[in-house]
Amino acid sequence: MMGEDIDSVLAAGKASLLGAGFRAIDYLELREQDTLDKVRRFGEVPSRLLAAAHLGTTRLIDNLRIG
Repeated sequence: MMGEDIDSVLAAGKASLLGAGFRAIDYLELREQDTLDKVRRFGEVPSRLLAAAHLGTTRLIDNLRIG
């Protein structure tokens, strides 16, 4: 996945979440860890994956350090 286009990676992530039973995704974004600027290519800078998604009646919000 290193250097892969971010839109492709995020589209696969959204599909995976929906396939796992989430009913809606508010956002799934990869942002630079220090500035929160959008990341253009996967794996080029330390990043955070930010997500908000609905599972049943609950809206879950989380982030994960990448790289």
